[in-house]
Amino acid sequence: HEYPELDDFSVVFRFRNGFHCTFASSADASWHFPFERMEVFCAHRTIMTEEMEFVRDSRGMDANFETYSWHQMDRDARWGYVQEDRAFIDSILHGSKPLVTADDGFEAVRLVESVYESIIADNRIRF
Repeated sequence: HEYPELDDFSVVFRFRNGFHCTFASSADASWHFPFERMEVFCAHRTIMTEEMEFVRDSRGMDANFETYSWHQMDRDARWGYVQEDRAFIDSILHGSKPLVTADDGFEAVRLVESVYESIIADNRIRF
């Protein structure tokens, strides 16, 4: 690996019902679009994102799929910044609970830290 940072990882999640999923990330991917992609596979269905530009959804046994596109939207709106900022300001103005709390942020950091701890200890973690 050419960089000293631990920036490639895979996580296997197992849910209470026995279903599992794998999340893999690599910061050293190519410069080929899309740079970020997520695929969800389930019974006769695939949902795939390409950046924040497109979502493709196949359903059932039909070979066709639906494509949803946001590529012509302003980047800040497409990436959710406008909506997040508006929701944050509204929560202050109206005294309501924000969509994302400080506790949510803490738990996200705790999850990422536990991934690093797992890599360093070479041990599985339960979160």
